[in-house]
Amino acid sequence: MRRVRSADQDQFARIAPHYDALMANVPYGLWANYIGQLAHLAGRPVRPGSKLLDLATGTGSLALQFAERGCDVTGIDLSAPMIAEAKRKAADQGLNAVFLCRDLADFHLPPEFDYAICVYDSLNYVLDGRDTERAFANTRRALKSGALLVFDVNTVRALEAELFTQDSRPGAAVRYRWKSTYDPETRISKIRMDFRIPDTGERFAVTHHQRAYTDAELRSYLRHAGFRPVTAYEAYRFVPPSPESDRVFYVAVATHTSKH
Repeated sequence: MRRVRSADQDQFARIAPHYDALMANVPYGLWANYIGQLAHLAGRPVRPGSKLLDLATGTGSLALQFAERGCDVTGIDLSAPMIAEAKRKAADQGLNAVFLCRDLADFHLPPEFDYAICVYDSLNYVLDGRDTERAFANTRRALKSGALLVFDVNTVRALEAELFTQDSRPGAAVRYRWKSTYDPETRISKIRMDFRIPDTGERFAVTHHQRAYTDAELRSYLRHAGFRPVTAYEAYRFVPPSPESDRVFYVAVATHTSKH
């Protein structure tokens, strides 16, 4: 649930100060382990000193996991308040990481990275396929030849099932009630999110949108951006996805020059 380009204004500005409390149960260390295992399977293990680009970094929690492991980390995100939180956390933890406010569909970085990652359904927030292809092309230009891109998406099935319709657990530091509505024609899910912060009494609501992309669409965008081969995995496992998969991870190799 991290910020990338969409038709909305910054959907994450209000939640940024409370985002880490909202995500307190997310096992970022296990995510970093899983990404490392996918890289190892691709024959490109992540080593200390590797340059890693975290796309849609949010408050930088996953990026800082890799910084702790000795990687040279850069994180980008469109939400300035989220980037401010990431910078604060890096300073508090004494970690050397660069965080930049950038739009995935319109960013330019030198071709110096060994890995790019984009997780927790961030690419679903890109609502236009042309912008998704641009995001892949921009990423390809920031990667060395042979570098890896690892990302995940919520599947069409997941958004059809309106998985975002949910309530917070009792006693949560950030209370919420979310209601999603899926449009099968546009394949866009509209999620009304109502939040309450018990400690401050603050209440606010935001509306998020996610786009469901098919496997064929993503592979086409990646091919045009200069990535191949592409391998897909059932999320957090090492087997191919099934028609019942709610989330899929992709591992793509930067081996061709982007056509953009």
